[in-house]
Amino acid sequence: MRRALGSAALAVLTAIVAVAPARAERDGPPEIGAALSRYVASPRNDRTLRKEVRRWHHTLTNGCVAYASTALRHVGVDIAERGKLDGDGISRLTRGFSRHLEENLGWRRIDDAGALRAGDLVFTTDAPCCPDYPAHVVVFHGWVDRRHHVARISDNTGHRRSRPLFPKRGDLDPFAYALRAP
Repeated sequence: MRRALGSAALAVLTAIVAVAPARAERDGPPEIGAALSRYVASPRNDRTLRKEVRRWHHTLTNGCVAYASTALRHVGVDIAERGKLDGDGISRLTRGFSRHLEENLGWRRIDDAGALRAGDLVFTTDAPCCPDYPAHVVVFHGWVDRRHHVARISDNTGHRRSRPLFPKRGDLDPFAYALRAP
């Protein structure tokens, strides 16, 4: 009886293992946005990102896309460091980055700031000089003050800091839209 139970248990275990890969494929990979937020939230990972961005982008100044695209590569998203889309660097310019995520990777546009979730990439209004080029992109972690739209974000200028998404004045550009991983 003990031997029969062992064989039956082995048969059940073999069946479970055989089904597991199919279930994993059907369910898809872990949520990219949540993984991105968790990865960037770590001070150690943030330091690694900054070091890598400086290595290939040579500066953190105007490096918001370099920061976000490098973070995405660390969580397994395919974004070529030197890739281009209609002449725009997808790891250097906001328009190329945004379009690559939407058009090539299937990210969904979120127009309501109140609907943001951890790991969404928040794009601001266009730079005054450059129509169709958002001025900035940040990784959204959550709310510091949801009612007043003050977010906890990470970007090339700071780690897990507070940022109003609709500043009343100052040098910050307001929220335009966000992109969410499929």
